[in-house]
Amino acid sequence: MPYLKRPVTATLFYGVASLLLYALLFAYADHFVAWAEQTKENKALFLIPVVVAFVFSYFHGAFTGHFWETLGLRAAKSSAKATTKPGGNPVTTSPAQQDHPSSNRPLAQS
Repeated sequence: MPYLKRPVTATLFYGVASLLLYALLFAYADHFVAWAEQTKENKALFLIPVVVAFVFSYFHGAFTGHFWETLGLRAAKSSAKATTKPGGNPVTTSPAQQDHPSSNRPLAQS
């Protein structure tokens, strides 16, 4: 992959955003504790940590994905196809086995 197509700018943006979010969480940790204690009176306050978790998940996940892509690492694509046996059990065959249907037969029949 050429260097120009790597998402360096997006990686830096999401990395800085993640660092900023962690710094804000650390700076306002006392407020989160207070909100957690107030959930006894106001049950809707439980939404605050849920929303914060989603925001952290989005920015940190985007940073991680762009980071690995910037380094040139990607997940391997699976070429195996799933089929089902007559009993309904899934069977995965490799591309080599798909070329030779006889290799999918059981060795012994009872």
